[in-house]
Amino acid sequence: MPSKKIQPATVRDAIEDLEDVTPYFTVQEDEEKGGIRLQARSRDAAEKLNNLRDNDGIAYNHIIPQTTARVLKRFKAIKEGQNFHSLDKALIEDTYTDAKRTQNTIYLRLKYDEPSGTVVNVRKSMWIHPHKDRAISIREAARLQTFPDSFRFYGTKDSQYQQVGNAVPPMLARVIAEKILSYIWEK
Repeated sequence: MPSKKIQPATVRDAIEDLEDVTPYFTVQEDEEKGGIRLQARSRDAAEKLNNLRDNDGIAYNHIIPQTTARVLKRFKAIKEGQNFHSLDKALIEDTYTDAKRTQNTIYLRLKYDEPSGTVVNVRKSMWIHPHKDRAISIREAARLQTFPDSFRFYGTKDSQYQQVGNAVPPMLARVIAEKILSYIWEK
């Protein structure tokens, strides 16, 4: 049990500094342009998760899928905290065989001022940025998973989203490892 009350980090803490950075649509573009450069002011903004930001201000994997007009309509119709189930029937038709059985993580628009839910393959779930009408990027998903900006993902766009969704959050792994080590060193 932690001895002090822990204030959880929010989605805002993790990704707000990326909000106005234009994401790429392809892995090739991200590689060719050398990732994205974050402003020093942005890097210092989030104190809780400041360890995710790199000192050099370069981040890779700020890549999103291109959005069709139909999907964009869905994005625009969903407010913070809502998901696929809040859509009008006209925007749901011809999407899933049985829309009522669709998980609550599908087309989930994240809430900036709350902690993130468990990060899954956000490419398949189509998680939506809290304020932008777009999917969250691979880098934003990685930040929510507590990967530092210095950690780069490789492979296709879908593979990178899958790597993030399958991962154990590094900050969680560290806490567990430290606790296990404390028991080992006590003996």
